[in-house]
Amino acid sequence: MWRRSLAQSHYLNMMNNHFPARLIARVLERSWRPVPEPLSISAEEVHQVSPLLLATGTAALAWRRIQSADLPTTRPFADLEDAYHQHAIEAAFHEINTQDIFKRVHAARVEPIVFKGWGLARLYPDAGLRPYGDIDLWVRPDHLQKLRDALPAGSERAYCVDSHVSFYPQYERSFEDVLRNSHLVSLNGVQVRLPSDEDHLRFICLHFLFHGGWRPLWLCDVALMVESANSQFDWDRCLRGRHKHADWIACTIGLAHQLLGAEISGTPVEKRARTLPRWLTTAVLRQWEQGTGMSFADDLSFSFPRRLFKPAALARALREHWRNPIQASVEMNASFDSSPRSMWQIGSAVSRLPAFAEQLVRDVLKAH
Repeated sequence: MWRRSLAQSHYLNMMNNHFPARLIARVLERSWRPVPEPLSISAEEVHQVSPLLLATGTAALAWRRIQSADLPTTRPFADLEDAYHQHAIEAAFHEINTQDIFKRVHAARVEPIVFKGWGLARLYPDAGLRPYGDIDLWVRPDHLQKLRDALPAGSERAYCVDSHVSFYPQYERSFEDVLRNSHLVSLNGVQVRLPSDEDHLRFICLHFLFHGGWRPLWLCDVALMVESANSQFDWDRCLRGRHKHADWIACTIGLAHQLLGAEISGTPVEKRARTLPRWLTTAVLRQWEQGTGMSFADDLSFSFPRRLFKPAALARALREHWRNPIQASVEMNASFDSSPRSMWQIGSAVSRLPAFAEQLVRDVLKAH
């Protein structure tokens, strides 16, 4: 009885301490499904959570669920609806841009693979539900320059292509391996190459973790892909690699289950997904409350000299660059066990000191 009361007390404290983040999770729960469940929410709660939804790219998904609440069209509600319409317009342009890119690369005999972006947006019930920006392409290293030459240059280019020749080491997949298992999907008559669902799910789980779990939209992607997996989905391929990294994937799917209600019954990660380390869920909720991610912080070596004699600004810069438990754990290649994360956060900070010092010297010299 005492243990049960203690666990209940912890759960209630976590709910109270992270109410805005928990509200985001409640609004987004199963929002990716063709027919989302009705949502009970007050106008005051919409007002409270809408800035965070707008900042994290989940406004359209939220608006889709909030419509069922029959609320007055207040400014926050209208902002969410405006975001949906804006995303729908942008999605149309992104599709045109993706078609243009693949027409050009096919003519140049380059075979890139699209990750995230349209490859994920196409899975949602409505194109306006998932915004995306850069178009991420993975190519062979010897095709990188051919890819760049095939695309418009300077002001002639209406889109941003983020080209890659490698990904996270924990992805544990070579380009050739992913290419062999990839497939072509028609986008208005243009063939676009996408990774297999197994390779794509592994990638977006790692992407979520490497960015500290800051964007709930990416966890919706994970949830959607898991629920879209049919009987042909090869879980052995998705989880193939070191056991530690397979556990990272299972934990990310567990976050989609525990925070957003993703269905995981019958999957090989079901047991692990229901028993996550306490620090992991807490870290995600804390990150969601910030609205923006650590990726948007200035480079510390650049902000350090400018803020050196401004204690409050310097303290803020240091906080922005202090890795949260998730990002520190993946940077240090740590297991997702129940041990405290502080040692990994310290280790991450120490590991970045040489690069910080080198960049700091360059920034100081450039300033003078």
